[in-house]
Amino acid sequence: MRIFPLLALLALLPAFGPGAIAADASNVLATAKSLRCVFKSAIITSWESGSYQSRPRKGFSFIIEAINAARGNAKAVAPGAASHLEMIALPNVRHFLGFTENGDLNTTSVHGQFGARDGELLASHSVHMASEPPRTFQNFGICTAKP
Repeated sequence: MRIFPLLALLALLPAFGPGAIAADASNVLATAKSLRCVFKSAIITSWESGSYQSRPRKGFSFIIEAINAARGNAKAVAPGAASHLEMIALPNVRHFLGFTENGDLNTTSVHGQFGARDGELLASHSVHMASEPPRTFQNFGICTAKP
């Protein structure tokens, strides 16, 4: 009878299914010391003429460096600028919070889930302006761990 080898092979299959891919993505996120983030899909919402209006906006990219889960911080780096980030590290997501001198709040969430390609972690970036009238930017894209 050859049932035993077949059962042994079937027992191994869940290790290669969606759960293994999710664990892989979470591990990539958990061990990342630097992330390159690209946000191609974006909208701006602002208060205009008595109601909120949303419209498309051009995306952008930046790098999150010096990620330190033990201290809960990192650094955002873009052309010509760098700023300190606070970090909330959960098993399946990293939230990076930044504040500008004008009082704006920047939030980047990087998820332990691969996007269309392995290595591309799903991400979103929000900017909540401290201006009047209110304006909010929502950006959607991916982050990849840098070696």
